[in-house]
Amino acid sequence: MAYQALYRQWRPVDFSSMVAQEAIIATLRNQITTGRIAHAYLFCGSRGTGKTSTAKIMARAINCEHPQNGDPCGQCESCRRLLADESLDVMEIDAASNNGVDEIRDLRETVKYPPQQGKYKVYIIDEVHMLSASAFNALLKTLEEPPAHVVFILATTEPQKLPATILSRCQRFDFGRIPAGQIAGRLREAVEGAHGTATESALNMIARAAEGGMRDALSILDMCLGYQSDVTEELVRNVLGTSDKSFLFRFADALEAEDASMLMGMIDELMRGGREPMVFAKDVSQHLRALLMAKCCGSELASLLDLTSEDAAEYAEQAEAFTEGRLMKMMELFMAVETELRWASSPRIALENAALKACLRTAEADTAALNDRIAELEKQVNDLTEKIKNGVVAATPAKAAKAAPKAEPKQEAPKQVVLTPTGRNSDDTWKEAMNNLKKTAPGVSGMLSMGRYVGCDGTLYRWEAPIGQDFFVTALNKDDKRTAIAEALTTAAGVQSRFEAVMPGQAETQTADSAEQSLLKSLGETFGKENFMIQEDVK
Repeated sequence: MAYQALYRQWRPVDFSSMVAQEAIIATLRNQITTGRIAHAYLFCGSRGTGKTSTAKIMARAINCEHPQNGDPCGQCESCRRLLADESLDVMEIDAASNNGVDEIRDLRETVKYPPQQGKYKVYIIDEVHMLSASAFNALLKTLEEPPAHVVFILATTEPQKLPATILSRCQRFDFGRIPAGQIAGRLREAVEGAHGTATESALNMIARAAEGGMRDALSILDMCLGYQSDVTEELVRNVLGTSDKSFLFRFADALEAEDASMLMGMIDELMRGGREPMVFAKDVSQHLRALLMAKCCGSELASLLDLTSEDAAEYAEQAEAFTEGRLMKMMELFMAVETELRWASSPRIALENAALKACLRTAEADTAALNDRIAELEKQVNDLTEKIKNGVVAATPAKAAKAAPKAEPKQEAPKQVVLTPTGRNSDDTWKEAMNNLKKTAPGVSGMLSMGRYVGCDGTLYRWEAPIGQDFFVTALNKDDKRTAIAEALTTAAGVQSRFEAVMPGQAETQTADSAEQSLLKSLGETFGKENFMIQEDVK
């Protein structure tokens, strides 16, 4: 006989052999015992949680001649024929490959015929979310009012894709992920049934890697038993391509110490060992998550992550070196690179880049990094204060100086508001003129956007070119461009205005001279030039 995969060998044949999903099993058993069988069920949940297995068990149970507490007896003619897949009373349909309206029309024709042997004719439609919109519409009426002898069981991993009209016609059962402890228990039975051996740590590692899916766990165990009958933690790690716990702790220590050289060496060791970068990025994300939970959850860490008390203490000890903000920042980096690695042409470079970003976070200038550094400094100050209170004199850690935030640049005094002869704010006048130039002379407006407006002296507006780009001064001081800018300024200011482009650095030297000239001009206009005299102050 051909070899059968473990997940097929260990598929449950009755409700008693199901793992987890206790509430769902109890409800279905009660319905079968009392005869309150609904015409349509919807089983939804992630992969490997028992949706299809439950549908098959229920199909056998409602057709069983002698059900026992809601379970099929497995001895009657109906049970034997269904177990051997020889009965036409249970139809399994794969909606992924039969998703058209024609297949549903054929189904509507076959539901009219009564079952051959059992009480019910059961249609199990797997991955029902793959049906097309027209197929769903064709199924609606039959699903709402099927013949009395027909039961529909729909299974899907994505219930959000089903139309509301379908959802409202079904009894919905949500299958949760199976706890790692229960998966490990079933794996232990499977190893014994395969006449092999396995360590507890190896089974727990497989259970955690399966992420709540029994089928995934049995498939991983099947691969391990294909290597050798003695399943160890090292063998599981090689099959999964993951890194061992000590390597991850050393990697996290290097991140905490900001040791880029050590990080690059460890990634090189990883690649030489044939590890997959995407799997390692996922491992690092999970390790950082465990550290973050150690910071937040404390004593509940062991139960939340299915860890031993010794492992939980090791995570808690390492977590003390990090702040919550930094752990979240690093976890975001490695989760992002995990997605990027799916399409990266050079996965190693992407992984090294993420590691360096997590390591060199002190060079970042964003608010989150600054807050993180401040929090770390506060922690170090508090620790030092406690040592001093306890009579222990300790020097300030060298890292405190390294992590000290850069001094913020001295803020300049607010610029004094300059008014035009008409009483308008010169800055507002300049902005209005620039908006007009965008419409009338976009080329001139583009050149002006490269430099900066430096101020107004009466009716003379000055613009300074950027450093190293003096050619803008020559271009903007040409008659045609200067006239266009002056006209725009005149319109905005309401008084005849002039424009001048100056070289970089000249604006400051001209400010004092222009202020003096502006004052003299104002005095001359007010009193007349012949009525006052300028005399130098000689000391």
